Amino acid sequence: MQKEKKYPHVFSPIKVRGVILKNRLQYAPTVVLKCAPNGDMTQDMIDFMKWQAKTGVSYITVGDTPVVHDNASAWLCEMNVNSDDCIHGMNALVMAARKNGAEISVELAYAGRGNKMGPGIPPAMVVSKERALNPDDIPYMKEMDRKDMDDMKQHYVDAAVRCKIAGFRIVMLHMAHNNFLAQWLSPDSNVRTDEYGGSPENRRRYPLEVLKAVREAVGDDMVIEIRVSAQEDIEGGLCLEESLDFMEAAQEYVDIIHVSRGSIFHPRAASYTIPTYFKGRRLNVDFAAKAKERLHIPVCVVGNITSLEEAEEIIASGKADIVAMAKSYMADGDLIWKSLEGRVDDICPCTRCDLCGNANNHATEWSCAVNPRVGVLGEIEKVPEKDRKKVMVIGGGPAGMMAAQTLMKRGHECTLYEKSQRLGGLLNDAVLVPFKNYMKDYLEWDIRQTKKSGARLVFGEEVTIETVEKENPDAVIVATGSKYVNPPIPGIDKVLAVRDVDAHTVDTGDTVVVCGGGITGLECALALCLEGKKVTVIDMIPKESFVAQMPIFNKADLLGQLDDFGAKLIGSQKILEFTDDGVKTEDADGSVNFYKADSYVNALGVAPDQKLGLDLMERFGTDVIMVGDCVSKGRNYYMANHEGYNAAMNI
Repeated sequence: MQKEKKYPHVFSPIKVRGVILKNRLQYAPTVVLKCAPNGDMTQDMIDFMKWQAKTGVSYITVGDTPVVHDNASAWLCEMNVNSDDCIHGMNALVMAARKNGAEISVELAYAGRGNKMGPGIPPAMVVSKERALNPDDIPYMKEMDRKDMDDMKQHYVDAAVRCKIAGFRIVMLHMAHNNFLAQWLSPDSNVRTDEYGGSPENRRRYPLEVLKAVREAVGDDMVIEIRVSAQEDIEGGLCLEESLDFMEAAQEYVDIIHVSRGSIFHPRAASYTIPTYFKGRRLNVDFAAKAKERLHIPVCVVGNITSLEEAEEIIASGKADIVAMAKSYMADGDLIWKSLEGRVDDICPCTRCDLCGNANNHATEWSCAVNPRVGVLGEIEKVPEKDRKKVMVIGGGPAGMMAAQTLMKRGHECTLYEKSQRLGGLLNDAVLVPFKNYMKDYLEWDIRQTKKSGARLVFGEEVTIETVEKENPDAVIVATGSKYVNPPIPGIDKVLAVRDVDAHTVDTGDTVVVCGGGITGLECALALCLEGKKVTVIDMIPKESFVAQMPIFNKADLLGQLDDFGAKLIGSQKILEFTDDGVKTEDADGSVNFYKADSYVNALGVAPDQKLGLDLMERFGTDVIMVGDCVSKGRNYYMANHEGYNAAMNI
């Protein structure tokens, strides 16, 4: 047994209403799209719960679970708790968690004005009809009367009781992020003129009625946690003082206050709810500390907390009693165990890209950009000695590094060729802007793990068909990535390269035109704005298509900051030439424009570097696998990592 206890505050048990939590770590509520579209339990969801429990947290909260489950629910594939017929599947989930060492909770919610709306969909129950997020939705809303309020309260009660019957010992009521119960609290969404609107006391009346009813229904032996936004980060929304007043009143009925932030239905504010890579670390800790000053029950805090070191400091300092994380566990399910073993440098960091959360918008496959094995129990099994292969990996970017690491874990022989003198590919350029620290941490980890993997690394050699013939491998993984586009536009030789601008190796002057409305161009533009430059961004695509592939909340955060700085984004501009009078462009209607600045930046994107891969496929056939950026345009490091991993697993 371990004599010296690491992270003593994190691993101090806490007893809440008779439930013993083995440590102070919660797996925060996450929508993972693992149930069936109608909410029925699936083996996929049960297996994922087993994986969550194996992370070592004390309890897991199943994400957004509607108390009214129909085709108006906020997300597809949310767990159904609306019928006694669901109890069997719910109990299977409980047992999956408990057998693997964790308690389980569930976040009961209703989206209200955030519901899906339209013809053929049940009307959304809303607090104030005139406060629709989209005026076109008003015909599909029902402003709640007393009967509607009583019916909805009963839905919360019934769902909580059903959870208790199924074996849940903890239940969370979602009162944050401008979800339904939070919509009563917020002066932005509640403009009622009856006894449930107006003053803060009136606005918290109905949420407190719901809490009282749930407490009476589940009795004294079930833990109730509520999730609250310390502030909504929207104009006219819930402020900190009102939120703290509500928490103080709510503690009569609840046992844990979970402090979050923002509004999920307002993309800019949602960048605080699901914190983007632009946000700082430990986002809500100061709010939690203020709640601790007012409350006599435990306080949990969430929001860009990434390590046990941070969790230990938060709890030791008395700013919170419990720390909730989700994305950091997704990036590395062994985060807790590696920390306890003193292997902090081996923990894969989350980049806060939100490609996982973006899947919720269309109910596409849910996964993690940096961890293709999220949700998979156990280590990678080694191949039998007779099946071991000699594999060449060409390219040391994210796809190549993932392939090499995975091949070595499987027991293959791997040589990775990188034509430059360093690993990382274009990620080395992506981390140059000042707000990409999460990505920088990941890149450093990825390089470190590749060097530790045992793969033979060959730098400074550009691979040819002759190189492959001489090496004579059993298989080749081509991960040659992409290269910057340098189109034949007159005068482009005078234009600055985006990587040089981001690296501060060139002088831009005070006014800059960035050519390119993709992620690289707009991140460069924001970095220039942070330096006090006046920036214009132009592209031939329409303005509304700028950073189209970026996850919604990161996109809202980036565009919002650019707007705050007064950056001009101009779409539908075909670049004709760069002259002494500026960059000459042509509108869709044929009009010619000039944009004058001190400097111009080429951020026109990248193109796949695929010639070698195609030549090798033609020469060697199915023994060659192309992965990552070299496959086609419009790629990202999520695809690179997953394709590198899958290629290595299929050899």
